[in-house]
Amino acid sequence: MKRASRLGALETAPARPARRELDSAMQRERQAALRYRPVRKRAGYLPALDGWRAVAILGVILTHDSLHAIGPFSTLWVFQNGKNGVDLFFAISGLLICWRLLEEEQFFGRISLRNFYIRRAFRILPPALAFLVAVAILGLTGVLHIGVREWLVSLFFLRNYTSLVGQQAPDSYFTSHFWSLAVEEHFYLILPALLVLTRKRWRLGVLIGLSVVVAAHRFQVLESRPWEHVLFHTDIRLDALLIPAILAVLAQSSKVREKLAAGLRIWPLLSIALLFLVSHWEGAWLQITLVALLMPLMVLGSVLNPRGYLTMALEWAPLRYLGRISYSLYLWQELFFTGHYYHGFPLGILERTPLRYIALLAIAVASYHFLERPLIELGHRLAPPATPGRDDIPDELPGIQAAP
Repeated sequence: MKRASRLGALETAPARPARRELDSAMQRERQAALRYRPVRKRAGYLPALDGWRAVAILGVILTHDSLHAIGPFSTLWVFQNGKNGVDLFFAISGLLICWRLLEEEQFFGRISLRNFYIRRAFRILPPALAFLVAVAILGLTGVLHIGVREWLVSLFFLRNYTSLVGQQAPDSYFTSHFWSLAVEEHFYLILPALLVLTRKRWRLGVLIGLSVVVAAHRFQVLESRPWEHVLFHTDIRLDALLIPAILAVLAQSSKVREKLAAGLRIWPLLSIALLFLVSHWEGAWLQITLVALLMPLMVLGSVLNPRGYLTMALEWAPLRYLGRISYSLYLWQELFFTGHYYHGFPLGILERTPLRYIALLAIAVASYHFLERPLIELGHRLAPPATPGRDDIPDELPGIQAAP
């Protein structure tokens, strides 16, 4: 028996180092898995955000449309102030983009710029390129007269630093809405770099300081230059995206988020009331500064309180669908709704109501289902996001749970 046990010991002795090495390798794998394991439950999709996008795009379309009236009711106020829909888009983007990046850092310990730009490229570029190709074809066939300069600066997201009216080709206003896409693209370069290069305890101060600098710069510029000459510049409008990012940084703390939820419970409705007042104030600097402050508070107040009446109204299914296709709607509405501002209707009957609405909706739906959605999904397969939402566009505010 002793001999047998000794033989067994001799037989297993060589295997012990191998087993220890295997155990060590498995331990390293477990540690690596724990290092990249999410530290908390991932959040779900918040449909109210699509509702806000629908409100934003309807404002833009109605301010570009002709004035309509039925008896004592008219679209006058939206016609005059629907341009604030772009500021609403800025508020949503600034809040979401910053929040996602910060939660990715919490999940994985770092922010992947590569993955971020892959997802943004597949989200933004295909529909924009499709629109520019369509405009180029219309230009080559003589239907439109688009300036090469305006087309190229739109392609490279510099349209906001060229003249949107005045000395350019007759139909170049069809690419003028690329000014807002340029501002957002510039923000996508600035914010991730700031988050990666700045220590956590300094981020809030840096963002606040940068927002103050933008507001002060805007005030100084408007002292010497007409508003319409600088209205679309990134250095004039960037705080509309930076202020939402500030709120996103603040709300990373659960205690601060709870206080914001309580303090902003009635803020969406209050903010809407204040926007009515602000829209009639004199002074471009004060107006645009207040709008940049009010918009993100309005959005955040609704998503932090998902049981509120306004939030439930924003979750109405038709509004949510319009919000999902809002990017394509924004791109293509310029082709059907702005001709009356300048000189006639180069697209003829397609620029007349109601056909303009039908044509816009048809193109936007096709763009969303056959171009946007497949390529967004491809981008997410190549660079999976840290916080999944719905299958096509994960536009949720991580860390905030929708009401059951």
